Amino acid sequence: MSVAVLVLVGCGSSGLVERPPVHDSGDTAAAAVGITSIDPAWSLPDEETAVTITGWGFSGAVTVEFGRSEVSASVVDAQTLVVTAPAAGVETTVDVTVKTDAGEATLPSGFTWAAEEPDDTGDTGDTGNTSGAGKTGGLLQFTLLQIACPSCLGYTGSLQVSAQAALHEPTAKSWVEWLPSTGTCVENPAPTAAAAAYLDAGDQMWLEYGPEDHPEVSVALDAGADGLFAADGLDAEDFVRTAGYRVEVEGGADVPAFTVENAFYTPDSIQSLTPVELLYTEPRQAFAAQIKKSRADFTWSSTGGTADFAVIVDVYNPSSGAFLGEVLCYEADTGSLRVPAAYLGYPTGSLLVVGLYRYGVAEFERPDDASSVETVVTFGVLGTGTLAN
Repeated sequence: MSVAVLVLVGCGSSGLVERPPVHDSGDTAAAAVGITSIDPAWSLPDEETAVTITGWGFSGAVTVEFGRSEVSASVVDAQTLVVTAPAAGVETTVDVTVKTDAGEATLPSGFTWAAEEPDDTGDTGDTGNTSGAGKTGGLLQFTLLQIACPSCLGYTGSLQVSAQAALHEPTAKSWVEWLPSTGTCVENPAPTAAAAAYLDAGDQMWLEYGPEDHPEVSVALDAGADGLFAADGLDAEDFVRTAGYRVEVEGGADVPAFTVENAFYTPDSIQSLTPVELLYTEPRQAFAAQIKKSRADFTWSSTGGTADFAVIVDVYNPSSGAFLGEVLCYEADTGSLRVPAAYLGYPTGSLLVVGLYRYGVAEFERPDDASSVETVVTFGVLGTGTLAN
């Protein structure tokens, strides 16, 4: 199984080859605000309790909600809050939500009031082994792709949701180290694999959103013969936007079972995209967007916090359909991007497949050896156009 399966988003068939979504390896989260832990996560029902919340994006005016009870927060730094959990008066468990000027994040079932400390029955898989610390031990990709003209590109529907993952021996390489820095463009990027063989981590992996006992979404990934996990038959409801997902691994001969809460966060959608012709859905209207060599401008608006953004232009011969080349540009999610003319020296009239992606790159720790599993989470739009002078 090649690296392309893991780090590329497809552009279709009929001679249109698969191309990658892009992401900044310096990014730390797909959402503007996130919660990673609450300590302590419980209290006696009739007591107020000082609680430390860790995560990111804690700046400006910050409030915290324990269920429906709102409390003020003391901001220690952008990753740390100190709050006082109120007395509930009864034994119960509630979600905990952090609200800031940049957005909000919720940790489902984040705090419990009980007569005694709840047992931690979750199997995190922590072995105390740190041999993989500072190295890469896997890759997980979760993608929602909105396709303007499915029949033009060989798709069966206008929305494609996919999930793939693999765990491997820790390595000093990164799955995304081949990418140039944010704010630049590159021609014909060449993805490189961080590993060529995958470990036995069992037959299934799950990506779940919502309470652990009754998740709202549970995406099951099945392992192939080579250890690569993939999910089939996913739909738009499986990709909850601006949400934290936990990862659960069944465990196998090489990697024991483990669970990691809030392992990755999903971005929200792309809106108000121009050129609007990129979004035409009828085959007779395909390739109507005129992308000028001198002013290849793309604009958009986004919701749900910040992310990084990429424009990927694949170029094809209009007569034979032969692939001519690719231009990849990425930047912060500022709402506009221009592909420099120097990267569009292809024949006028060339057919274009244009991908626009909101994406986040992060990582979570594998409890069995402390290596990092890199996560690439993407919301993309795929349209068509024609290269003009």
